[in-house]
Amino acid sequence: MSLFDQQSNDIEAVVGESDSRSGTVEIRSSRSKKRSIVWDHFDEIGGQKVVCKHCDSTLTKAKNSGTSHLKRHLTASCKNIAVEDREKIIATTADDLFDAATFKFDPKLTRGLLTLLFVDGELPFSATESRFWEPAMRSLRPEYKSVGRQTMREDCLGVFRAGCDAILAEFEGLDSRVSFTSDIWTSSASLGYMCVTAHWIDKEFRFQKKIIALKQIPYPHTGRAIAHLIEKIWNDWKLDDKIFAITLDNASVNDNAVGHLKKKLGDKMLFGGSHMHIRCSAHILNLIVHNGMGIIETTLENIRELLRHISSSGARLQVLNTILDELKLPRKRGLTLDCPTRWNSTFAMVKEALGLQEALLRYVETASMVGPTIEEWRDAEAMAKFLEPFLDATKSFSNVRRPSSHTYIKEIWDIRRLLLDEDHKDNAKLEGLALQMHEKFCKYWEDPNLILTIATFFDPRYKFIFLKFCYRKAYGDEHEAKIESVRVWLKRYFEQYESSMRNLNRASSGSSSRVGLQVFGKRKLDEEFAQFTSENYESHSTMSELDKYMQEPLVDINVKNFDILEFWKQNSGLYPTLAKMARDFLAVQTSSVASESAFSGSGRLTDHLRTSMNSETIEALVCAKDWLGPKDEEFDLSKYLHLIQRS
Repeated sequence: MSLFDQQSNDIEAVVGESDSRSGTVEIRSSRSKKRSIVWDHFDEIGGQKVVCKHCDSTLTKAKNSGTSHLKRHLTASCKNIAVEDREKIIATTADDLFDAATFKFDPKLTRGLLTLLFVDGELPFSATESRFWEPAMRSLRPEYKSVGRQTMREDCLGVFRAGCDAILAEFEGLDSRVSFTSDIWTSSASLGYMCVTAHWIDKEFRFQKKIIALKQIPYPHTGRAIAHLIEKIWNDWKLDDKIFAITLDNASVNDNAVGHLKKKLGDKMLFGGSHMHIRCSAHILNLIVHNGMGIIETTLENIRELLRHISSSGARLQVLNTILDELKLPRKRGLTLDCPTRWNSTFAMVKEALGLQEALLRYVETASMVGPTIEEWRDAEAMAKFLEPFLDATKSFSNVRRPSSHTYIKEIWDIRRLLLDEDHKDNAKLEGLALQMHEKFCKYWEDPNLILTIATFFDPRYKFIFLKFCYRKAYGDEHEAKIESVRVWLKRYFEQYESSMRNLNRASSGSSSRVGLQVFGKRKLDEEFAQFTSENYESHSTMSELDKYMQEPLVDINVKNFDILEFWKQNSGLYPTLAKMARDFLAVQTSSVASESAFSGSGRLTDHLRTSMNSETIEALVCAKDWLGPKDEEFDLSKYLHLIQRS
């Protein structure tokens, strides 16, 4: 029953075809006699019953019941309906919602959309207690009965539960493995929280990211405690047999945690989870850069102190703005100060200071104070130019919306090349900075991560040729042995996947004779074609799928807007095993940023105004907002209706 059903007794809503008992919205003009597409998915079995063509569920077909409950079944309950069919049905519902010619007010829809507004906008539940809340709601619709603080909280939790059901259903039908990122954060109330984010590539080769947990973790944060909580989260989501990799920061306690996870769940992982641990590349890069920046720490501190001095007083900032006016430069409302533990924030501070260098020099002279010397400004400029590519690498590692694992080798080899560039010898400070950074680079990246190295192979622009190119430059005579080691592991993974797919095909063939023509009719054309292509190649050639892919020419590296997931989607028929591997390897995250970034929202939810919010509510709000997706995507209301319908 919908969370919003309780209000239907107070307000007469026109839902479905004049039926206020239905839980979802279906608005039609009384003049329209168009047959709903919903009926394409049901068979009538006599009397007042229909059966779903996808899952054989039996539903009521009363004379005046409309199709709302049938749509709800197809969009929220049926686990076998094709994704594109479900999305089409949801879209037809959303298209008609606000058509002026057919619009009918539905309080349950209004209440549901208000709930999504609270989740998406991180609005405090106390907003419903404002003296203007009730008048504002009544101004939109006089008969609408608004809800209070506790009811809004329950409605938001209902959206979270609906999202959980939808994601659990997707995980249940997932035929690939899942990778994870995790991080730990301490709230303003000194409570420890762990965030776990799931990453996978679905059957349609779409990259998926979902925060699946934000749990309190008791102190001390030992490896055993971390492993225990991660294991519980995986078990709660029924993912313990679908684990591929987990990306964590470089803290030593995480090594311990991964060791515990391997002992408990290794028998369900590929090769006992030998390669499951991915160290956060963004964190490693931060350590590398910080190791070098110590060379110019005095320069950085002098710039930082100057900016802090000006920022600490409105009068001083006004003096600076007067100078900027004289130089015909934009005025500043404030200056960027860095977080010294994050090199990219220090980089941003220095870049801004360099853009204001002339104005800052005049300010120092006007204020009769000591500032950075001309030589220090030159060092800062050289450092900023040197570190620009490292910022690009950080952005690449931190990308959470599309695959980045296949670019890992390219990024770290670009960094290695920059650190060994002979041009740095012209500047003693830069040479020292590069040497210090290279020392740290060798500690963490002298032997690149195996899973991320293999991921390069799935980029058809690189394959093993690019790996050979990089390794030969780095390892000289030893490069062949190192490449052979990667090749051996790639083959072992391929054979493992090939065996799994063969067993799956046998199981599918055995069950198809029992299910009959009904299942055959529901198979996607591309799945049938993939199986046919695979069988055709197996019967006419002794060359393996792996060898065929290796022998194909590289895709032109200069192709603009190359989409690696689209490549594997288009070639899944030709390379079914490799395509399935690609979904797993390309879903691996090179950094833990996806989980770390969740704490910015968590911090807003646990600020001094909302410290009484319990951990279950915080988790629900953070997860639910994440599941709504990024705000810069094209808005499509139909994507969110199932959260209202199911809750």
